[in-house]
Amino acid sequence: MISLESGQLQVLSSHHQSGGERSVSTILYLVSLQDLTNCPFRVVDEINQGMDPINERKMFQQLVRAASQPNTPQCFLLTPKLLPELEYSEACSILNIMNGPWIEQPSQVWSFGDSWGNLMRRAEAS
Repeated sequence: MISLESGQLQVLSSHHQSGGERSVSTILYLVSLQDLTNCPFRVVDEINQGMDPINERKMFQQLVRAASQPNTPQCFLLTPKLLPELEYSEACSILNIMNGPWIEQPSQVWSFGDSWGNLMRRAEAS
């Protein structure tokens, strides 16, 4: 049972809440269980899909705050999109993986030989 804007308790289901409301409820439930479970890492996959920008920003802040606490497991947030200007803690590492037909092929824009040569020249210069 959850309580959202109306203040009345309702069963969490697709008949009563939007996808974004269900996502917010789910992530807050998972964060609340964090101290009760012991695991090395957590994975959250596309939890922000269907959320409005206000709830997405709040959810992200709560997730970062919870994942940045001492002695908490590593948390992976997988998503095809993030809002601009989100605030991250010093404990966060951001990895962007670009994939899809609209991305240039690495062999067309990147050369191992050129990169290795640049690295060697920088090492010799220092």
